[in-house]
Amino acid sequence: MMFFIEMFTLNRAWNGLSDEELRWEPMPGSWTVRPVEQCRTPTPFLVGGWAVDFDAGLAAATEPLTSIAWLFWHVGSMPGRAAELDFLGGSHSAASGWPSPYIETHPIFTTAAEAVGTMRAGWRALDAALRSATDEQLEQPTRFWGYGGPGPMGTGARIVASTLNEISHHGTQIGVLRDLFRLRGDAPIDYQPE
Repeated sequence: MMFFIEMFTLNRAWNGLSDEELRWEPMPGSWTVRPVEQCRTPTPFLVGGWAVDFDAGLAAATEPLTSIAWLFWHVGSMPGRAAELDFLGGSHSAASGWPSPYIETHPIFTTAAEAVGTMRAGWRALDAALRSATDEQLEQPTRFWGYGGPGPMGTGARIVASTLNEISHHGTQIGVLRDLFRLRGDAPIDYQPE
């Protein structure tokens, strides 16, 4: 599953990503990453002098269009964090919310190199963790994370599948935003594998 997500989705999302694409706001009011003093939403996530746009009231109903920077904040460190979960031999529980940017503080990426480097390293770490995992580890009962605290019981395999789904569909969004960026009339972007 990871092979196909990387081949058809992530390579398109991360190969050749520029800082201009990362920071591009596809429309006025898009959620993005910005210096704290420029934040436009009531309940942003803050790390140092940077803010990730968020409006808890609005998110309960719908989320507005986001930038690539916002999407990398959302899932960029998720693969590496999933590799650190206890059922894969790490020191963090899924119930703690460790992989979720809404529950645990995740890094804010201000350059494409940071975003892509973190996600690629995490992707490799998750691949290694899964290759060395036993059936018993993946079938171990564990709690999912959720808004407001631990969610329902599941297995390590279900948590990994949920994480891969999250990375895959947001990676697809990044690919679409890159297409829209390119179609604005800027120079074509090369999506070829490295």
